[in-house]
Amino acid sequence: MGTIIIKSESEFSLYVDDIKQQRILAVDTETTGLDPHHHKIRLVQLAWKEMILIIDCFSFLPKGHDLLKAVLETPSIKILQNAKFDLQFFMAIGMLPPNIFDTMLAAQILAPLGGPKRFNLGELARYYLNDDVDKTLQKSDWSKKLTDEQLIYAGKDVEVLLRLYKVLTELIYERKLTDIAAIEFRCVFSVAQMEYYGIKLDTESWTELTKRIEDEKKETIDQLNTFTDTPTYTQMTLWGEEEIINNNFDSNSYVLSLLHKHDIPVENTSKYELSPYRKHPLVIALTRYRTASKMLSSFLRPMTQMLSPDTHRLHPKYGQISAVSGRMSCYSPNIQQIPRSLAYRKCFVAPEGRMLLIADYSQIELRVVAQITQDKRMLEAYRNGEDLHSLTASFMLNKPVQEINKEERQYAKAVNFGLIYAMGSAGLCQYALQSYGVELSLEQAEKFRKLFFEAYPGVRRWHNQLNHQQSIRGQTISGRKFMFPQGYGLPMLSNTPVQGTAADILKKALGDLAYKLRGTDAYIIATVHDEILMECPGKDADYYARMLKDTMENASNSILRSVPMEVEVSIGQSWSEK
Repeated sequence: MGTIIIKSESEFSLYVDDIKQQRILAVDTETTGLDPHHHKIRLVQLAWKEMILIIDCFSFLPKGHDLLKAVLETPSIKILQNAKFDLQFFMAIGMLPPNIFDTMLAAQILAPLGGPKRFNLGELARYYLNDDVDKTLQKSDWSKKLTDEQLIYAGKDVEVLLRLYKVLTELIYERKLTDIAAIEFRCVFSVAQMEYYGIKLDTESWTELTKRIEDEKKETIDQLNTFTDTPTYTQMTLWGEEEIINNNFDSNSYVLSLLHKHDIPVENTSKYELSPYRKHPLVIALTRYRTASKMLSSFLRPMTQMLSPDTHRLHPKYGQISAVSGRMSCYSPNIQQIPRSLAYRKCFVAPEGRMLLIADYSQIELRVVAQITQDKRMLEAYRNGEDLHSLTASFMLNKPVQEINKEERQYAKAVNFGLIYAMGSAGLCQYALQSYGVELSLEQAEKFRKLFFEAYPGVRRWHNQLNHQQSIRGQTISGRKFMFPQGYGLPMLSNTPVQGTAADILKKALGDLAYKLRGTDAYIIATVHDEILMECPGKDADYYARMLKDTMENASNSILRSVPMEVEVSIGQSWSEK
């Protein structure tokens, strides 16, 4: 393929008309670093048919900005590898290519049916093309005068995308994964938005919360000391924090011996093992200590260190396909694990003049189960706008739905979510307590299991079908393929297609929403499994709230054809106003 180095508008203009006529265009970038708010694009590489252009942005921009934007924003399919990275750098210079084909996501979609174990460009080229792509120069210094080796590397990176596209598209069509591919490729725009814009943290409130939890940790240490023979001694670490040096309440062996000393005969110190003794003062103090310690180490202390010095916001990273089910993951920081309590969520705020929109799907997993099982009672309840938790409580307690109170509904909530995933009676007792604070005796759990499956016979039929399933492969309603891990049982057989379908619905909503928000001053800033957070101008909050609700409900209704969806949207200054 011919390779041309472009340094000026006049040089690029010779190829603009040709590029605009292409149906497929491979696109890659080389940047001076990984942060789109701090680093710069050095090269933009474009490849089509037998041509490669390498644009040196240090000399081409800003004068050539409009020409490049016009080329990148044509309706042609743009092939990228790990598109969310390049999209953020393009967003930083005011352009956003539509119609993405992401070779990394394509390989991840195909992986359950065979493929490489890793999804970087080198591995994909080696597996699908039997080609060795040397990535040594990827981390070289792109901010200085470029070498011939760097330019050759840059050209190879974009050229290989064209060949990968041909192989991957054939496999996607052959394996009937086009619908899932469309969802994932569209969703990548929302992932790029969430990472690029991030979320604002009220550092003053966060510091106050940190101090409060530090005080609580010290208080729990004092309580734990009453169960030991010696007081706790601490020393200052290099980071200015106090470290326990004798009574080590973070040591499982030390805690186990302390528990045994106080006649708590457990085999280990897990939450499950300690559950029967949860009202013992030592276990209460230990639980409070562990909770405070985890909050401090996992969230409170590290969070402010992760603020961008350029935007003064948090910019979490998302793994778009990070589980067998297709669910997303989040890290640096993992805001998907931020506690739901008001104390934590009120620290995530909108800047002055703007508002947060917080929307979540109502009972999405139960609605997915209703669609899969076609259980008549479940379908009827959702079509009539009934609350399934209250309905289940009425069956279990033999009371009219209108007489079900909040506590009784909580019991039913634990039963619904536990039993759709085929939990046994003992597992239901544990799940109800840990997830919903509901205490069930084994006798109650057995009774509720019996009543649940009598009320929803479609769920039992579905479980029986799964039990007799021979294949290690499964799929979501939307057609996402997955393989069950070794040693899987009925809980995973039922859980994966449900959570996977819920993930597909959320991703479709995210992708559709990102397209609607193009060119506006509103954007997606976070997602947590069944929840989407947006930030928008305060004066337009009602308009965007309607857009958010409609987009999420339409995404669900396109997949769950028999079950109407409800989405609740709240408008507020902080994440806690839900």
